[in-house]
Amino acid sequence: MMDEPSIESILRSLVEVDTTTPPGRNYGEITNIIRQQLLPTGCEIKLVKTPEERVRELVREVEGTAGERINLVASLERGKGKTVILNAHVDVVPVGGGWAYQPFSLTKSEGKFYGRGVADDKGPLAMFILAFRELAENPDWKGSIVLAATVDEEIGGYTGLSYLLDEGIVTADYCIIGDGSIEGITHASNGCLRFRVVFHGRSVHSSRNWLGVNAIEKAAKLITRLESYNELLHTRKSRIRANPNSGVEWLTPTLSVGVVKGGIKVNIVPDKCVLEIDRRVIPEEKKLDAVKEFKEILKELEREDEDFRYELVVGGFHNSWQTPENHELVATMRRAYEKVTKRPADVFGSLGCMDAAYAEQHNIPVVDFGVGRVESRTHGVDEFAYIKDIAEFGLIAKDALLQLLK
Repeated sequence: MMDEPSIESILRSLVEVDTTTPPGRNYGEITNIIRQQLLPTGCEIKLVKTPEERVRELVREVEGTAGERINLVASLERGKGKTVILNAHVDVVPVGGGWAYQPFSLTKSEGKFYGRGVADDKGPLAMFILAFRELAENPDWKGSIVLAATVDEEIGGYTGLSYLLDEGIVTADYCIIGDGSIEGITHASNGCLRFRVVFHGRSVHSSRNWLGVNAIEKAAKLITRLESYNELLHTRKSRIRANPNSGVEWLTPTLSVGVVKGGIKVNIVPDKCVLEIDRRVIPEEKKLDAVKEFKEILKELEREDEDFRYELVVGGFHNSWQTPENHELVATMRRAYEKVTKRPADVFGSLGCMDAAYAEQHNIPVVDFGVGRVESRTHGVDEFAYIKDIAEFGLIAKDALLQLLK
């Protein structure tokens, strides 16, 4: 029998690798760590490098990206039967300041693990690794288990799960994404659009500003208009329930100005300002309609102001997706959840977007659940997950696999 590593030791080895994207430089290092953990199972392991042409086309537009995009695909096969993909992503978002704990060093305190990626998404990945190892020695299943540890989910997933599915490197009857909430089973989520608006002005000395065109002021006009637009979006409701702990009852579209860049010196009228804008799309909306609405806001401002000059770049991240709440896969996950936790299994949609959309695009039924809670500070300072939740996640995943692979 294999010596089983602890949850803490596996998670520590993952958290200690800085896989922040952008840039995404250390994917080779973390996939090698995962490979070493899986070698004792005797499974087939592939390290899959995404071709540079796909990276240039779909990822290099994200400022600051660098490094090879390396995914890991491990397969356990035991006779004829169904195939289930377990997917978790290896990348994390940038850290920022103000941490009380070292972000790339796992800290255990008062029943919690702290560290960047503990909740999103290295906690689930660690438990998938453990489940994979344990089921390698369990005779009570048949079929195939595929563990896909993928890259760049935080910037769209095009070079990760999307690439593996597009190329037929992985395929399955079911897909379980470990990237969400332990508070229930996610069967749908919003999609995501990104707008980049570059405003062009005319630079002059600030003491004669009437001779110039202030690009930041033009950008501010759009920001002000988008405040009202965001309020309108909040009145639109999906038919899909949201996580009850998220603060809203139903999935809803949103818009947020996330990045503002402009100006080079305080006494120079800025001739350029860049806005980067995040638009979440509910499953009932069409992306093309969301783009059309945004363009109309820009055109209105252009009609009102002859100096309102800009360039618009529309970027896509994930589509929205939905697996019917009465689907066999959802029912299986509910049974496993209730067996392990002794709690009713809530089923809801996610306000965020995720790689599950790519599975749906390839006609693979998919669900999502994870180790985080609303209070886990996912993407924030001092990200954490409860140790009990991480352990329960692994038990739920194993039980669901044994049900699906009878």
